Amino acid sequence: MEKLTLTMKKQKRNLDVTLGSTSPQKLKAVLEAFERLAIQITLSTVKTSSGQNAQPVGWDETYAGAFTRATSARKKNPKGIAIGIENGIFRSSINPPTTLDMAIIVVLTKDGRRIVTTSQGIQFPEDCVITAEKHGFKETTVGSVIAEKCNGDPADPHSLLTKGRLTRASILAEGITNALRQL
Repeated sequence: MEKLTLTMKKQKRNLDVTLGSTSPQKLKAVLEAFERLAIQITLSTVKTSSGQNAQPVGWDETYAGAFTRATSARKKNPKGIAIGIENGIFRSSINPPTTLDMAIIVVLTKDGRRIVTTSQGIQFPEDCVITAEKHGFKETTVGSVIAEKCNGDPADPHSLLTKGRLTRASILAEGITNALRQL
């Protein structure tokens, strides 16, 4: 378990936090969210599996992945705050189809509460969704198809799609900040 300490000038409180992931985007997002709120933390990361396909589809799969990550983080640090984050795609059945990528964020608090929020959605190109689906969502993400097509980072297709105006980390940070405001 890796530990980081982040100290800010305006400290409201000191929290012990465990993130159920070692993803650089998720780590950066968590640090940014706590920094926005000027909360001092000691952050641990735990490599976990979401228990879902590489590309979760819909609320149930995406939520289950985030909750599994938060629960795994809780097991490593039962007295602190546990955070699980899982991105998934959300597809409309309206013609023409539209697919959004959003993260579900689950925060398990010290007092036993479960806070659930989402990130904002970014529209994914339908041709990339169809290609990933043909390859199988079990092992292929839409982000990896976008990255291959556009020569980018499969962990951050959001940056490619917004021409660098938004990154996956910045989108996640906003959703995490919204969850933390409910602590």
